[in-house]
Amino acid sequence: MEELRYGHIASIYDEFADQKSRNQMDLLDKWFPGLIIQEMSSDGNTKKEAKYIDQEYLIHAVKYHGHFYSGGSTRISQITGRLIGTAKRNQEKERKTAELIQKHLAAVFVSNMDLTPSLKENVQRYLDSFDEDTLNEFGQTLLDLIFQLTDDRYALDELDRLSEPFAFDDEVFDGIIYNAAYQLELSTFDGLANAYLWLLTGSLLRNETGRVLRMYDSSFIAIYRQPSEDGTLKDKLNAMFHPEEYYYTYDGDDLDNRFPGIEWYCDKCGAHLNEQEGFDDHLDEWKCTKCGYVNHIGMDNIYENEEDAKNDVHHTDEAKFKGALKYRKKQLKKE
Repeated sequence: MEELRYGHIASIYDEFADQKSRNQMDLLDKWFPGLIIQEMSSDGNTKKEAKYIDQEYLIHAVKYHGHFYSGGSTRISQITGRLIGTAKRNQEKERKTAELIQKHLAAVFVSNMDLTPSLKENVQRYLDSFDEDTLNEFGQTLLDLIFQLTDDRYALDELDRLSEPFAFDDEVFDGIIYNAAYQLELSTFDGLANAYLWLLTGSLLRNETGRVLRMYDSSFIAIYRQPSEDGTLKDKLNAMFHPEEYYYTYDGDDLDNRFPGIEWYCDKCGAHLNEQEGFDDHLDEWKCTKCGYVNHIGMDNIYENEEDAKNDVHHTDEAKFKGALKYRKKQLKKE
């Protein structure tokens, strides 16, 4: 059974790069350099014992010959084992300590807006060593893993999911997976790096990723419903990667508008245009009454979510969209 654990996600790169598995300290420092481990002073000849500082929720380790060492501390080994998913036993004290570290790290993500871009650049540096074929294979491996993680998780009933030693909230898990999948679907190098970083971050911070999701997440802001979409993560992934299997539906009665069910927002200030006095989506343009920006109103300006708008990715099929409205009009006439 696949689990979203940091040790497993981080090892995927090493397998493609044909590198040996790193020790716990190096594995953490590789993808999150300096974030968890603070380097202690070293004379270059002596491995000093690592320390865990409760007040700082940080592990201080010594770097010796280019590698981080825990100095043989069982306590630190158990804490990092809980963090990256290599611990064999569920020791409550170490689990709670790992959760404190995760809370601290999530707070760092929220307070330091330069952190995520720098971590993505770090991921890109490693992926730069792959040729195009390897990058494609790496991306396909991540996509296969995403579907397998989803299948395995929801094969469990809710009680089993909640009773896991390091349980995920469904909403947080879904957000991590969906955002990683969305980035992969962009089919760009930048998207691949973002997807891997989402999986790395989510697997390390686990439930605390919810705080990060609220900053970056733009998933699940659908502008249309599809008949086979049941709201589950698996169905949303299928809708993303196999759109040909879906068609649009519209259940409302607002057929006087040109684009029923669509919410319009100012491209400059984000104001909700539908609520502005005099707004009419039959117009080709609308000047925002809040900031004065002229917004274009048309099919080419409809996006499924904010992330699509940022990347100028259009998933809306005009023929299917109009077909759904035509079918709804027929239904209303019968009623």
